[in-house]
Amino acid sequence: MNLYRITTNGLMFGYKNHLQGSYKKLADAMEKMETGRNFNSYAEDPAAASKAFQLRRNYWRNEAQMRNNNNVRSSFSQAYDTIDLVKNKLGWCLANDGTLVGINTPDASGRQALGQSISEAANAAVQSMNANYSGNFLFAGADSLNVPFEWSEDGSTLLYRGVDVNAATEEDKKLLQGMVDEKTYVDIGLGMQENLDGTPITSTVYNSALCGADFLGWGTDADGDPKNAIMIMKEIGDILLNCNSENGDFAQAGDEERLNRLSKKLQTSLDQMNVKFVELGTKAQFLNTNETKLKSEKDTLNEQILDVEKMEDADAIQNMAWAQYCYNAALKIGTNILSESLIDYMR
Repeated sequence: MNLYRITTNGLMFGYKNHLQGSYKKLADAMEKMETGRNFNSYAEDPAAASKAFQLRRNYWRNEAQMRNNNNVRSSFSQAYDTIDLVKNKLGWCLANDGTLVGINTPDASGRQALGQSISEAANAAVQSMNANYSGNFLFAGADSLNVPFEWSEDGSTLLYRGVDVNAATEEDKKLLQGMVDEKTYVDIGLGMQENLDGTPITSTVYNSALCGADFLGWGTDADGDPKNAIMIMKEIGDILLNCNSENGDFAQAGDEERLNRLSKKLQTSLDQMNVKFVELGTKAQFLNTNETKLKSEKDTLNEQILDVEKMEDADAIQNMAWAQYCYNAALKIGTNILSESLIDYMR
């Protein structure tokens, strides 16, 4: 049989440790009641803490996806309004140009004035297509930090990211086609995954790039006329500006025929832009629907997190009351251990 010697120092050491332990339990219980959390450290409940971490990681990813979705939706909304504005300019040019095509019309002398207006409308359309949103150019494709459209130095040719939109050379055609095919993928909650080579699976990400050349058209047709809507506007404006200021006669033979041809092609360009306009509206509607889905997922994740982490108020109060009782009991035991002289001194 072993005999243990109980000393005053040993007794005091044990009492102090037990008192500190009781105080820590009381502090933890008070913190749980204040925060409503079921555990304050991973060690208290490893299984619940691991599950909570996974849920919170999904919650943070959901918030990032919502931000991406909202950013793309906002930029698409701005782009939608911009395209609508450019379409209106095209429609105005088409309507007014049609009234002054004939040589013998009463308003033939006003062709130069109309040409000036159409040329200004073309410049205004370029400025509209250079719209900037949150520091990024909407229609610059994957290169959203640089101005997409600008006129050449002599003002005769429209450039998209430095390339002639008429695609006069094979190299220009390759460059423009590459720009049209550019993609800027973002994660908006479609289950983003990658192929074995590290490229994203296109069905699990969303392309946020908008190519201005794709909206306005690029290259030339079989007649050598531009397909780009703004270039068509500019050439119509140039033909009308070169007309005689007094009687409106065309400057060169064939100008009238070319004006009629370009007017019809302007209508074709407007029709093609309407198709892109509707596609953009459909994309914006999808993003609205996706936002609703992401919000629902966020609410579900929040409920799951609360189920794992949140402590019932009644349990929190009961645990704190018990910890307070234990701590008070430990303090009371101290009065029987400490010498009376020390207690008197402390008083």
